[in-house]
Amino acid sequence: MICHIEVYGCQMNAHDGEILAGILKSSGHTVVNNAKIAEVIFVVTCAVREHAETRALGRVTHLAGMPEKKPIMVLCGCVAQEHGEKLLKKMKLLDYVIGPDLYHRIPDLLLEGNRRLSLTEQGVEKYENVSPDRKQFPRAFVTVMRGCNNFCTYCIVPYVRGRERSRPVDLILNEIKGLVDLDYGEITLLGQNVNSYLHNGVDFPKLLEKVSEICEGKCWVRFVTSHPRDLTTELAEVMASKENICNQFHLPAQSGNDRILKIMGRGYTRKEYIEKVKMLKRLMPDIVISTDMIAGFPGETLEEFEDTVSLLKEVRYDYAFLFRYSERDGTAALNISPSVPMKERLRRLSILQELQAEITLENSRKLVGREMEVLVTGVARRPGQMASRTMGNRLVILESLNYNPGESVQVKIVRADGYTHFGEPIKE
Repeated sequence: MICHIEVYGCQMNAHDGEILAGILKSSGHTVVNNAKIAEVIFVVTCAVREHAETRALGRVTHLAGMPEKKPIMVLCGCVAQEHGEKLLKKMKLLDYVIGPDLYHRIPDLLLEGNRRLSLTEQGVEKYENVSPDRKQFPRAFVTVMRGCNNFCTYCIVPYVRGRERSRPVDLILNEIKGLVDLDYGEITLLGQNVNSYLHNGVDFPKLLEKVSEICEGKCWVRFVTSHPRDLTTELAEVMASKENICNQFHLPAQSGNDRILKIMGRGYTRKEYIEKVKMLKRLMPDIVISTDMIAGFPGETLEEFEDTVSLLKEVRYDYAFLFRYSERDGTAALNISPSVPMKERLRRLSILQELQAEITLENSRKLVGREMEVLVTGVARRPGQMASRTMGNRLVILESLNYNPGESVQVKIVRADGYTHFGEPIKE
């Protein structure tokens, strides 16, 4: 059958889309980019925030109405896991609702032809026998663990992704060796909380060191996402000691106030968080640090919100992913009062966004005049340009098409607007 896949949400979802495509292709199906010609349309969803869920469900309605003949509609991912059979009753356009652990069942379902089914059982699926259909050369995702044991009070991930389960070391390393042989220039290790990886005595710092050795002299290594509580000095030292491990760290703070952090169930204080940031900067002075922050968490006072504002000012993140608090059914935060009015949540979010935009721009402009290596990732949005990335994952635009994806180029940064940088090649 002709299949089309659309993905919403995090990098784990993006990789799940590649896994789904690999499963379909290995079963004889065709995967296309054009939804209009598809007989089956898959929408891989994210349930972390209300906006992402609403957007994905709206897209299902739109896609189902596009072709003259209604395609088979399959909702996958975290929203499918969260709501299950309720979605079939709510959305008559849907044929299947499939949770993240059951993609291997899809070829049989399409063959059997029984519609209006919901499959959301959670197991220990790691998709070890699946060859992902990768679409982002020269960058590749490799899942090292799935699930989460933290149960932060605002987060639905443990409920829709299950408990932590780490992949065997040898399987991870063999997958990475194959990618190195295919000349991938960057490999990102994925997990809901990579720092808690543990398999047969091998923890994440040891795994990262092994991956770095395989990739040495051939490709960069980065990883997401990390929990601040689990960030160790050992991990930071491994990063600092290996030239091919990217000097980038995503360290979600969520709040700058100790009372709110405790209610969130984050397991660290503001002081402990800042000490870990200082450790990263001491060991890697050029490190690029990003974060997640929530504005308007239940019960957050104006004074407590100001602590989050001050944390942005103190750490001066290169990037920040900022959100207003989003209610998620089944999470403990729903029972915390008083609720911050939506208008006030949005006002606080706007304050964080404006401040971070200033900090990001200032940090970005400090790069002007510097020389650095970039990895060419593909054609940019504007004609005549190529896109590339630094080790810190900053976007650098090259004003030429005379490069190939996967090529490393030494450039001088000549202009920066905060999120985008422009580089000129350094002639040898």
